[in-house]
Amino acid sequence: MKFASHLAVVLIFVSAAAHADSVSDCNDGSNPARQISGCTQVIAQTMLDETLSVAYMNRGIAYAEQNKPAKALADFSSSIGANKANGVAYYNRGNVHFDLRKLRHAEADYSKAIELEPDMAPAFLNRALVNERLGAREASISDYRAALALDPMLSLASAGLKRLGSSL
Repeated sequence: MKFASHLAVVLIFVSAAAHADSVSDCNDGSNPARQISGCTQVIAQTMLDETLSVAYMNRGIAYAEQNKPAKALADFSSSIGANKANGVAYYNRGNVHFDLRKLRHAEADYSKAIELEPDMAPAFLNRALVNERLGAREASISDYRAALALDPMLSLASAGLKRLGSSL
């Protein structure tokens, strides 16, 4: 089963005109091949940690969309290495671990994403799904409730609570 919430994209903003095309391509999630190429150019041309982190993350998203999990994981890890406060990179890496059924790794990444960005409803939702699969019923219920508190429209969280025989 694919992860519940899609990969999160963060846009890169730089002022150098020479990087405009590669930055534009790196930010364009509609064409994974072009996004990989653009992000690779941004990575080669920058030394700014935050920009580097986002470029690795966006390229990792494109690799994940192309079903290249090893490359996606490597890029999400590089993104985190460039900016350890990038909660979205942890979330995205967690999604790849989830798809690979590496549930303990996914849970750790979702937990770190939540620590860094406590209002990230999809991270709570996906951690709830992981906990449910691991048999951690109470933790799963707690995460489904937290996801719904942040985003009452998350039908997958409501369905999870119903499935576990719990209510809000």
